[in-house]
Amino acid sequence: MKARAILFGPFIGELCWEFFRFAPHAIYLKRRDPGLRIIVLTRESRFDLYGQYADILIPLRIKNEESMGREGYKLLGYEEEYYNTIVKYFRLKFRKRYQILAHKYPDIRLWRYKTKWQISRREMDYEFKPREENVKIADTALGDHTGIVDIMGTNARTDDDEFIDSTELTSNINDMIKENSSSLGVLIECIKNVDYVVGNVKSDLSHLSLLLGKPLIHIAKEVKPDYIKLMNPLNTPVIKATNIQEGVKIYEDNF
Repeated sequence: MKARAILFGPFIGELCWEFFRFAPHAIYLKRRDPGLRIIVLTRESRFDLYGQYADILIPLRIKNEESMGREGYKLLGYEEEYYNTIVKYFRLKFRKRYQILAHKYPDIRLWRYKTKWQISRREMDYEFKPREENVKIADTALGDHTGIVDIMGTNARTDDDEFIDSTELTSNINDMIKENSSSLGVLIECIKNVDYVVGNVKSDLSHLSLLLGKPLIHIAKEVKPDYIKLMNPLNTPVIKATNIQEGVKIYEDNF
């Protein structure tokens, strides 16, 4: 009897859309039915969004991708015909070996690539669990720091040893990861290991911290409450402050 499986991918769009609106559905299904096989086709750098929940991870490689932009679920300039060919080949490759219960992939036709919730928000689980080899790297890359400053989101810098800025952390991670490892997976584990992140809710790293349940000290421009509510399904604390020191004090006084 064939094992039951669900196919995920190909995913060619924005990173945020994958970790917010797509990969968590695979986690949702796997945690509710551990015997289900999860087979994923995505960029190798994003494998750890599925991590230990995936049974098979297949690298998606697109020629000249670095010259193309991304918007929503779409890779700009990439022909739908090529995308649909990958979809069909992926399904054909596994249908003989598995009982395919469903094939989940974004609809990128016409305006549909901008449709945010092609999968229900109620069927998302943000309990990311990177592969073991990347989990082990996190403690060393992070060191004794208890907070991460998201430079890309805020341009904020501090000499306080309590913090590590995102560029230094990324450099540490890249020096340590091995072939086929994922810097994103290590970063996810690092976020789990700090007390809070300083950043901007509109940046990928800061948004990811909210999904991982880590308080965010938001020191960027004012963001509308409705936007924060949308991007923060777990209602993780968001502390608005004018600088890092003020934000940390608010955190220490209230949490």
